[in-house]
Amino acid sequence: MTPYYGQVVSDFGAKSGGYHGAGYSARGHDEHNGLRWHKMSESASKSSETGMLTEDNLRWPVVVLCAATVVFACVAATFLEFRSRSAHMAMANLPLAVLLPFVAWLLVNAILKRFAPRLSLTSAELRMALSMLWVGGSFAGYNWITQWVGAMAAPKYYASPENRWRELIFDHLPWWMFPSDFPGVTEGFFLGIEKGAAVPWGAWLAPIFWAMSAGLAMTFIGLGLTAVFQKQWVQHERLTYPLAQVPLDLTEGFDAKRGWPPFVRNGLFWVGFAVSAFPLLWNLIEYWTPAFPRLAIFDAYYGPSGPRGAELSRYLQPFSYRLLPTVLGFTFLCDLNILFSIWSSWLVGQAGLYGMSRVGFSVGLAGQEAKPTAILGLFTHGVSMGLVIWTIWAARGHLRRVFRQVVRPRGSGDAETAILSPRLALFGILAGGIYMVFWLHRAGYSAGIGLAWLLLFWASILVVMKFLAASGFAYLFPSFGTSILDMTVGASQMHESTLVGLRLVNWRLLAGWRLPAALPHVERLVGPTKGVGWVVFGSLVLGMLAAILYTVSICYEEGGSTFRTWSLVGAPLGMYEGIAKAVADTDPTVTDPGKIGVWVLGGVTAGVIQVMQSRFSWWPFHPLGIMLMSSGYVRLYVLDIFLVWLGKLLILSFGGISLYRRVKPCCYGLIVGYVFAVGCSFLIDVIWFPGGGHYIHGY
Repeated sequence: MTPYYGQVVSDFGAKSGGYHGAGYSARGHDEHNGLRWHKMSESASKSSETGMLTEDNLRWPVVVLCAATVVFACVAATFLEFRSRSAHMAMANLPLAVLLPFVAWLLVNAILKRFAPRLSLTSAELRMALSMLWVGGSFAGYNWITQWVGAMAAPKYYASPENRWRELIFDHLPWWMFPSDFPGVTEGFFLGIEKGAAVPWGAWLAPIFWAMSAGLAMTFIGLGLTAVFQKQWVQHERLTYPLAQVPLDLTEGFDAKRGWPPFVRNGLFWVGFAVSAFPLLWNLIEYWTPAFPRLAIFDAYYGPSGPRGAELSRYLQPFSYRLLPTVLGFTFLCDLNILFSIWSSWLVGQAGLYGMSRVGFSVGLAGQEAKPTAILGLFTHGVSMGLVIWTIWAARGHLRRVFRQVVRPRGSGDAETAILSPRLALFGILAGGIYMVFWLHRAGYSAGIGLAWLLLFWASILVVMKFLAASGFAYLFPSFGTSILDMTVGASQMHESTLVGLRLVNWRLLAGWRLPAALPHVERLVGPTKGVGWVVFGSLVLGMLAAILYTVSICYEEGGSTFRTWSLVGAPLGMYEGIAKAVADTDPTVTDPGKIGVWVLGGVTAGVIQVMQSRFSWWPFHPLGIMLMSSGYVRLYVLDIFLVWLGKLLILSFGGISLYRRVKPCCYGLIVGYVFAVGCSFLIDVIWFPGGGHYIHGY
């Protein structure tokens, strides 16, 4: 029998003593085990029962309303980051820029359902709203737009004889993706333009076009991969999709008769709501009475109460005791072995860092040695590449059937792909990939380096797509792999334009790299209708345009430098300084066998752990934990992961699956209560403190 991830969680209690199968959902045993695949209903009544979206129960005025909500979310994310400075709303795979308007619609709709049911939205419409927000919100605020505009405007404005940017990198920058060098374009961006003067949109047309084209190409690839792997992950590997399962459960019951939806009638939901909302609502009093005592339990890591970390050793980063209710709520649906692996592997990684730092251990050739942190990073990247190989190997039977349907589409039975047909999925992957290779080549990459970089990057994205669906940990991000190419090829073998391109095309400049991780969840929310592609691309274009137009215009109207944000100043300065340093380096890196060995060791380790995970029910470790043990985001939320694991372990040990199902609404309340309280803070800041809000949400 072919092993696959999730095999050990298939039967609660039968194979693992009742712990590995803790990812059960309130939607039933069959759905968790992948036996229930979305089917299109033929009537609105059946659609209401299954919660799937059909044309019969989706009203066009609601679609327009959802589109307006997407625009509002993108504008609000930039406004709160720049002007109000109340929060970074876009800092995760499911950011607050998406959750906040969705929770607002959820709560308003619950009231409408009770008192004015004709005006309320159906379950399918609520899920459509979340799907559109999730896609369009992937470009809002700190997720991309506020860093992209800074990267575009910075080089000409901050270039000086002291930093030597003009001398070192200007000849190699791809100026076709930057705003035109008309008089006052960059100066007006940072200093503002005269009142009544027009924003120089003509100078920004080219960069907007090329950024959106890259975002569309990345989305084509992401949709193709989702189409190819989705049935494998749902039906065979039985991933739990916590980020989609929570809104699926919360939106149940909106198609029934008039009355309160199920989540409103659940007392434990309101317990969780109160636990997360009360401390934040209590702190609102401090906005008017600064001496009022505050409850700092849910403060951001760099919040009003200062860094929420404890210094344990000069060889280690501070231990974070940051608590975030959204992390607690979503990861409660994650399997126990994954939760255990994340926090325990992080501790192992910290022990390794401490030991290597104490003895001064390094790996690599003289002059380009990797220090302990870099060693751990190479190892964990190797783990992620090993998981890619395992992902493809575990799906080999499914991929074989998809390939047969590509070659002979007729007479092959039901399509093995979701969203798109097999041929269209393959076309999306190839077309988007070919375009991105040419795009990267024009950005400075050599053809070979561009292809290698793209393969490494999309391998990392595929891992994130799969294990975000397995864990619900919204701070799981891909690696851009620049250090891997430096290690294997060596900077000495690269042209200067390639060195510049490799360090320029990153998370601040490349549009669309965050979106693929959301697409499998969007498919779960919307269902396998032919309209999923239109939902994705329509929301993408709308979200990107709204984010770009508002962010560029507000910078010209008020002056980007007046906002004092790191994304407009600190981030681009650091990026271009790093590029100049790489070009000016007189001793560039060469191929390094020692580093390659560490990287390969990571891949082998992933394979060994995955085999043990698949073959033995008693095996407690999952390779995802090894992949994340150098992650800074795990460091921030390791206490949350540990608390969820401990609480879930105790619940399953003493109450079993029935108690687990009863407790889940409390975790949903944690999410909704936190988002509601943060939204109240935003509203107060906009009304009473528009020029200087109170920072309430971030890492």
